Amino acid sequence: MRNHGSRPEQDGQSDQIKAQIEENLKRVYQSALVEEVPDRFKMLLQQLKEKDAGKNEAQK
Repeated sequence: MRNHGSRPEQDGQSDQIKAQIEENLKRVYQSALVEEVPDRFKMLLQQLKEKDAGKNEAQK
């Protein structure tokens, strides 16, 4: 009867691969957190704020 589970050395490799993937994902996420917001997005956000402020003034 054969064991269909993975061998211990495969488990170790799997853990190493998972750890490497986790580290890579953390690195990518961290780099995205420190990226500056593009000027185009800043401009769009400002336009939305101005539009929202105009709606609020009209409702008063």
